[in-house]
Amino acid sequence: MDLGEGSPRLCRIRSNLFHHEPRESRIAVGDEVRVDFQDSSDTGWILERLPRRTVLTRRAADRTDSQVLVSNAETLIIVSAMKRPAYRFGVIDRLIAVGLQGGLTPVILFNKTDLAEAEEIDLPTRIYRDIGYRVIQTSVHLNLGLDGLKDHLSGSKSVLCGHSGVGKSSLIHALFPDWEIRIGEVKRKSGTGRHTTILANMYSLPEGGWLVDTPGIRELMPYGMDPRELGDYFVEFAEPSQSCRFKGCSHLKEPDCGVKQALEEGRITEERYRSYSTIYESLSA
Repeated sequence: MDLGEGSPRLCRIRSNLFHHEPRESRIAVGDEVRVDFQDSSDTGWILERLPRRTVLTRRAADRTDSQVLVSNAETLIIVSAMKRPAYRFGVIDRLIAVGLQGGLTPVILFNKTDLAEAEEIDLPTRIYRDIGYRVIQTSVHLNLGLDGLKDHLSGSKSVLCGHSGVGKSSLIHALFPDWEIRIGEVKRKSGTGRHTTILANMYSLPEGGWLVDTPGIRELMPYGMDPRELGDYFVEFAEPSQSCRFKGCSHLKEPDCGVKQALEEGRITEERYRSYSTIYESLSA
C-alpha cells in the first residue's frame, strides 16, 4: 500500500476478513483499504476493503469462482495488434462485454499499425467508431499516436488489457521510458506472444491518475452473466431488439427477430453478430 509518503508498505489480510469470497478476489489492484499499522512497523493489517465502484473480473483458473483483476478503474483500454498477432473481433468484443459488465468504459486501441495497409486498419476502426467507441491507432516503431494516447491516460484511472504480444509493455515503455518494464518478444514461428507481465501492475501517472498493465490474457469470459443479458452489452442491438416478437429473444434462432433483421439490412455488422453468437454459445455451455 502506498501511504502517499513515497514508500510502499507490506500489508497482510486477516484470515477471517474475506472468508466468504474466493481467494483470488479478496484484494485486487486498485482496491481502497483501511489499514492498521502498529507502532513503527513497516507492515500492517488490512482491516477493511472499501466498496468497489468498478471491477474487471474473469473466471478463475478452476472455472468455478471469479477473479477480480482490477478494481476502481474508469477506462478499459483494449489493446489489439493489427498483425503479429493479428486482431480478432471475438477477443475485442468479449473484452468490451467484460468491461461494460464491470462498469468500465471500453476504448479500442489498435497497435502495430505500421505492419498493416490503410484499408486493413480502416475496417475495424470504422466498425467500432460507428457504434460509438473511441478508437486509438498507435505504432511504437513509427512513434504514431503515442501523444494522443498519453493525453487520454492523463488524470484518469485506466487498465490496459489484451492478449500477449500485442505490445502493451512496449507502449508503456515508449510513453514512460523511466518505468522499468521488460519488453517481450513475439515468438517468430507461432506469432504468439511471450508473457512479460505476470501480475497486474499499477503505475502512478505524472499528471495524476494511474495505469494498470494486466497479464496477457488468453481467455477472458464474462463471469456470472446470463446469456440473455449479453445483448445488453452490444450497443447496436438496443434499438433493433425492441421489435423482436419474443421477450428475452436470444437473437439466434427465433423468428421475427429485430436484431437479425438489422443484420440483413446491414445495420449490424456480420463481424459483431458473429462475436455475439460465439460468446452466447460459450455462456450457455
